[in-house]
Amino acid sequence: MNPVYKLAVPVLMVAIVVSALSFVYLTDNDSPDSETQNLHVLQQEVAEELQALKLKKLIKNNRDLILRKENFTQLSTYQQYVTPDNPVVTSYLATEDIATPQEAYATAINWIWVADEVLHGVPEHWLLPAAFITETPIDPDNPVPGSIVSDCESQAYTLVSLLEALGIAKENVRVIVGEVNFSGEIGGHAWVQLYVEGDWIELEATSGPFWDSENTVLVENNGFPYTFFQTRPYPVVEYWAFFNDRYYYNPDTGQKSADLPVHWLMAVVRLP
Repeated sequence: MNPVYKLAVPVLMVAIVVSALSFVYLTDNDSPDSETQNLHVLQQEVAEELQALKLKKLIKNNRDLILRKENFTQLSTYQQYVTPDNPVVTSYLATEDIATPQEAYATAINWIWVADEVLHGVPEHWLLPAAFITETPIDPDNPVPGSIVSDCESQAYTLVSLLEALGIAKENVRVIVGEVNFSGEIGGHAWVQLYVEGDWIELEATSGPFWDSENTVLVENNGFPYTFFQTRPYPVVEYWAFFNDRYYYNPDTGQKSADLPVHWLMAVVRLP
């Protein structure tokens, strides 16, 4: 997984739904054929890593149950789940000795993905970060007692809450919801983007361990490295919404915060 490709990231201003794999930008010395070939190599590398981590199960088990595009026409409902000022969130940073974004992500990929139907008995049940951190370890329905568990959206907005509580500016971190392709399984998902030196990078908290409810077994994963998607395309099919507790943007409807930072409208593609 060692990064071997140099980042080449142009940005495109858009106000429509975009796919992060839809655009090809050429450098002065690259031909269309070589650039396309390099992109395909990177896409294949991502697909192989997803397959190795068995993450397709996270989508397969839930793709007909959870996140859908039409759920995000009104984003204010979801913004309340990013809570960087909650005492449980700030205390968790101290307890886990988290001082950097890298350490926050390393902690997040140790959270265990468990489907809402397993943990709550319903297809969709969002938890505030405080409940996710303190209540799920002692939940009687937790199949991995003592561990912090939940599904993708709880992990995504809790990670954003931690990053903001560390001091990351609100304009530079956000929850993403959209449609992804995990090794051929396509469905709704939530993850995190962090804006670093003029570029959005993806952080995939759910690439760590997960509960396989079909086989009733915990699948151990180390997760993607922090920098993995700095040099590789994230397998997004369609963006549905971007939000945190301060800003929001729906690329399908154009709904957005009145003072939305310009770089929230950027579509970023990583090519070698």
